[in-house]
Amino acid sequence: MYSLYKEQSKVGKSPSERSIEEALEFGVVCIDKPQGPSSHEVSAFARKILNIEKTGHTGTLDPNVSGVLPVLLNQSCKASHFLGNTTKEYVCEMQLAKPIKQKKLNSVFNRFKGKIYQKPPLASAVAKNLRIRETYELQILEVIDAKVLFQVASEAGFYVRNLVFDIGEVLGVKAEMAELRRTRASGLTEKQAVTLQELSDYYWLWKEKQREDLKKFIIPIENFVSLKKVVVSDDCLKPISTGADLAIPGILSLDEKIQKDEHVGIYTGKGELVAIANALMPFTEIKSSKKGIAFDIVRVIHAFIS
Repeated sequence: MYSLYKEQSKVGKSPSERSIEEALEFGVVCIDKPQGPSSHEVSAFARKILNIEKTGHTGTLDPNVSGVLPVLLNQSCKASHFLGNTTKEYVCEMQLAKPIKQKKLNSVFNRFKGKIYQKPPLASAVAKNLRIRETYELQILEVIDAKVLFQVASEAGFYVRNLVFDIGEVLGVKAEMAELRRTRASGLTEKQAVTLQELSDYYWLWKEKQREDLKKFIIPIENFVSLKKVVVSDDCLKPISTGADLAIPGILSLDEKIQKDEHVGIYTGKGELVAIANALMPFTEIKSSKKGIAFDIVRVIHAFIS
């Protein structure tokens, strides 16, 4: 971060210091989605449990798939298109029509590492166009008779069911996905996940017993937005919150790699995400200028209007 001016921020608070009420406005909960309900239904269940106005999920899971489902809470939903770390990780049980020797399995699995072609299944909601997706890791964990347990890490938009079918085609036997569990998404792992029942229990303990166990499961939205940072002065927060763009005199510090026409995160001096903005000029121009509008505010996340 390159500092243009130095100023001690007095507005707001560090994301880690938020109360539970504030965390529910600007947080994310990692739900351990069970098999059965859709991702949309699980998001709705979380909204009712936490008694909040809005929730949204990232990375849809099919109803019969379990595992990590990040659920955005209230104002955090506004940042859904700007979340980073798109790597997804799954553990899958594949059922083959007959047992295959380990050596052949290893050889075929190695052929599906890296960039491969995939076409979304008919049941998916996206265009059925052939596209390239990458597997970052693909490892066989266990083989028992005709059942193969494997782990795969891939980029977003990867279909494990398609991978299973394609592996079967190369092996020369019918292959079906018996069970699938997502173990990582948006940088969150299943160790950080909480079931809907546990979420309900923690909420009850907070409301009825004033225990704050719930807070450790609410992760600040700031931990998820993977954008270059711009820190602004306290005087800019109210204008930004009411629709004004960001001028150079209001910038305290910014990432030196910012380029024109890319999205950036606008932050308070205490580290709170205020808004998402589009850069109207590169860092070099901002650094050498004394005035001018540097960032066009695209989405206000945290409004400071008092």
